[in-house]
Amino acid sequence: MILRSETVEQSIDFDFKDVFIKDVIMTQDQPIGMVRKRRAADVREGRPSRGAVLLIHGFAQNRYTWHLPSRSFSAYLAHHGWDVFNVDLRGAGRSMTFDGRRPQALDDYIEEDLPACVDEAVELSGHSRIALVGHSMGGLISYGAAATSLRGRVSAIATLGSPYRFGAGSRLLRALSTVLQTTRLTGAFDRTIELPTRLLGRHLHRRRRLWDSALFPTPIRAWRSGNVEDQVLDEYLKSAFDRTNLQIGLDIMAGGDRVALRSRDGRIDYGSAFQAIKVPLLCVAGDRDDLAPPESVHKAIETCGSEDTTFRVFPVGHADLTIGRDAVSTIWPLVHRWLDRRASSKTSDVESGD
Repeated sequence: MILRSETVEQSIDFDFKDVFIKDVIMTQDQPIGMVRKRRAADVREGRPSRGAVLLIHGFAQNRYTWHLPSRSFSAYLAHHGWDVFNVDLRGAGRSMTFDGRRPQALDDYIEEDLPACVDEAVELSGHSRIALVGHSMGGLISYGAAATSLRGRVSAIATLGSPYRFGAGSRLLRALSTVLQTTRLTGAFDRTIELPTRLLGRHLHRRRRLWDSALFPTPIRAWRSGNVEDQVLDEYLKSAFDRTNLQIGLDIMAGGDRVALRSRDGRIDYGSAFQAIKVPLLCVAGDRDDLAPPESVHKAIETCGSEDTTFRVFPVGHADLTIGRDAVSTIWPLVHRWLDRRASSKTSDVESGD
C-alpha cells in the first residue's frame, strides 16, 4: 500500500544526481515499511524497469544502509532502470513506527517480513520474481527465505559481507561466538535484551576520528580508515544504526551450526533447503572486513546448490561494501551488471520455469 508519493532529486554520489519517483510503502498483512524508488524519466516516458530489487539491511541497521544524502546505492540502481524497494525490517525505521513489534529471532524476518515485502513489490512492480540484495545479516535472511518461504519467487541473490559461517576466518569472532552460545545454553539470555545500538551509533559519530584512526588499537572495525569520506561516514553513523536485541545477534553468531541452518523451533532446515536452491548467487566480501572475513562469506558458495555462483573480494571493510568511496566504481557496477544478466525482465521470463 502506497502511503505517499513524491518526485525528488537525490544524490547518487555527491554531485551526481537524478530525479526519482519515491513511494513510501507499508505492507498490508505484516506492517513493514519500504521506500520504492524509480527513475522519474523512465516512469514519465513509460519505459519498463529492468526488474524489481529488494534491498535488505543488516543487523542493528535500517534502510539508510543503502541510502544516504550524499551517497545512495538505491538511487544508483534506480538510475540504471531498476524498480527498487528498500526495506526497514521489523523493529527498525518506519516499520517500528507502523507496528511497534520487535523481532524475536531471525525466523521472523525469513518467514514473515520478507514474504510480506515481496508480495507488495510483486503487486506494485508487475514482476513475478524479485532479486534480493542483502548486506551482512540481510544476506543471511535472504538465503533462508529464498530457499523456503520465497521459493520460486526469487530471481537472484546478491550479498555483501554476509557471513554464512560466523567466525570462519577470525579466531576472535569464533571465540566470541563460542562464549556467547555457551552462555545462552544456561538460559541467561532467555529474556529479550535490547541492545543500545542507536547509542553506539551516536558514540561512534561523536568520536569518529578516534575510531577512524588506524592507530587506535581495536581488533574489530566496522569500516576501514580512509575508505569512507568524512561526510558519508557522518551521515551513516547518524542515520543507519537502529534498534535490535541480543537474540538476533546470537542467532547470527550461531554460525550456521544451529539457528542459521534450522529454525529455532526445529521445524525448518534452512541449510538443507539452501543446498537445493537453484537461484543465481553473487557473494561479495571485503578482505579487510573484521565482521565477515572472506572465508565466512565463501561458505555460502560452498553450500549453495546453484550452478551459477560468483564470489568476489575487494580491499574494503564491512560498511565500506555499501558506502565506501571505491564501492561506487567497483562493487555497485558489479552488482548492477550481474543482476542485469540474471534478474532483469529480459531474462526472468526465460528462467521462470526453473
